[in-house]
Amino acid sequence: LGFTATTSAGGSQVAAKTDWRPLAGKEVWILPDNDVAGRTYAETVAGILAKLSPPPVVKVVELPDLPDKGDIVDWIAAHGDGEKPEVMRAEIEAGAEEVEPEAPEPSTGDTMQFQPFPLDALPQPIRGFVAAGAKAIGCDPSYLALPLLVALGAAIGNTRRLELKRGWAVPPILWGAVVGESGTSKTPAFKLVMQPVRERQQRSLNRHAEEEKRHQEVLAVWEKDLANWKRPKGAAGDPPTKPVMPQAERFVVSDTTVEALAPILVASPRGLLLARDELAGWFGSFDRYAGKGMASADAANWLSMFNAEPLSVDRKTGTPRTISVPQAAVCVCGGIQFGILQRALGTDHRESGLAARLLLCYPPRKPKEWTEADIDPGAQAKLAALFDRLYGLQMTDHFGELLPELVRLSPSGKAAWIGYFNTHAIEQADMTGDLSAAWSKLEEYAARLALVIHFTRWAARDPKLADSATLDEQSMNAGITLANWFKREARRVYAMLGESEADREKRRLVEWIAGKGSSVTARKVQQGCRWLREHGTAEAALEELVKSGRGSWRMPEQSEKGGRPSRVFMLSTVSTVYETPPTHAEELGFVDVDTVDAAEAQPASEPELFPFGFNNPDDLDGDQLFANPQTQLPD
Repeated sequence: LGFTATTSAGGSQVAAKTDWRPLAGKEVWILPDNDVAGRTYAETVAGILAKLSPPPVVKVVELPDLPDKGDIVDWIAAHGDGEKPEVMRAEIEAGAEEVEPEAPEPSTGDTMQFQPFPLDALPQPIRGFVAAGAKAIGCDPSYLALPLLVALGAAIGNTRRLELKRGWAVPPILWGAVVGESGTSKTPAFKLVMQPVRERQQRSLNRHAEEEKRHQEVLAVWEKDLANWKRPKGAAGDPPTKPVMPQAERFVVSDTTVEALAPILVASPRGLLLARDELAGWFGSFDRYAGKGMASADAANWLSMFNAEPLSVDRKTGTPRTISVPQAAVCVCGGIQFGILQRALGTDHRESGLAARLLLCYPPRKPKEWTEADIDPGAQAKLAALFDRLYGLQMTDHFGELLPELVRLSPSGKAAWIGYFNTHAIEQADMTGDLSAAWSKLEEYAARLALVIHFTRWAARDPKLADSATLDEQSMNAGITLANWFKREARRVYAMLGESEADREKRRLVEWIAGKGSSVTARKVQQGCRWLREHGTAEAALEELVKSGRGSWRMPEQSEKGGRPSRVFMLSTVSTVYETPPTHAEELGFVDVDTVDAAEAQPASEPELFPFGFNNPDDLDGDQLFANPQTQLPD
């Protein structure tokens, strides 16, 4: 009938033994047999598909007039040899149009439990850089990944847009907030990621200083020539042309007032990166000129900069004038403590949609451990070279107007986007309030992230990237995977923002226990948790976790010294706070034969050859090595 058809191996009872991952992000119609086994099979497959990332759009389509125990073959046969295939195809398509997609399966896991950042979604070399940087600093990888994605988006800036359909083209503008308490290493991670951009900015400022010196010399000559021209016996003709004041090329700023940004944006048509170690100052600037209970004009202007829209600012300081920016594009990233974020995201910023525009990461705090690991300077040089290539992208000069070049989706990339869009719409339909607002922005964020991934691959000269002007399925699926991770983080952080004091203390305790290996005694909690030092409070807090189903008590075996053993509290499930979750294939019981063979053939004492998760030896070359003192490469 012209459809792309597939099924699972082994009959209707063993659907889970097939690897369904090729259908991730697709639109899937399930045509069940007309019996109990067929309908059960359809439900099983729909449930499996709902767990894929990104999940496909699934419709269970009942074939009309199907005989008892009949299937698609019987249905085709019943139409007779004279029936044209396109007629039967149209009948199935019409049936599919009437069917509502299956609702995505709600998460059975703890929505407050942190999931590790999906490093596999990042292309090389940034994947290895993030992994190596996190190990060297001793922080969560998301502390590097989020600001790095934002900085890469700023490097692309206004030079490119991804056209999803006619009239809908998205920029690579990202806003990110790295949430963490003091002492969680978010600042060292932020500085490491921003180093290539800030070094580039410093070189530009140094060049500008030299240009200003030369300008002063030329200006002095001009002033002398002008004075001579003004004399009665001066030279005839037009006055000498005044030399133009040179402007510094700007890439990164820290000033948050729109009035200060506007002239810089005029001179920087590709856009800017606002990078601040502490985002509190950015939030504070919104209310600087607003009266009590009034919305800030700066906040409204920032909302337009998220979409690179035109910006007009009436400058009040210096010489009053109106500054117009055709496409004001600013990527934003920085760190912020949770309590400050809670106060900053007031009613005004939630209702305006500013809060919804923020990609958030808030990994649980974990104890620091000394490590000799460091990042290879060569790896940092490679990252700087990647930024240089992105900053080399240019806008199109269209009759004197600088415009972005449009990037279009490949057919498979478009199919992946449509699958994500439809599934995302189903999720958002049942949402209200802050999460609904966040989901409205996370819809487009998948495409924005895909555009950043696409040009990162281009800058890294990925051989699998066929055309820089066409965004493929690989880049789109990476953007979707990242967007889905940020969705979960949005759920977590918004839930925390609405926590009661009791819930907050309970969560703190669960995260602390998870960091201690998921099992503790009441005495250990009393010693380790400052807020539970009073007699009896630690055991009472653990009892509350037992009542809420977050854990249980276990009595250890009698110690050799005798005496009454202390009972141990165990979290209900092994926390994945610091562990990478299994792949979908591992969850279904699949085993990679090549992996098993390699593991059996290689002694346990052999060093790890590919420490940063390269897929195969072909992915590993001299451009992608990162220093790891604990890893010895063989001769």
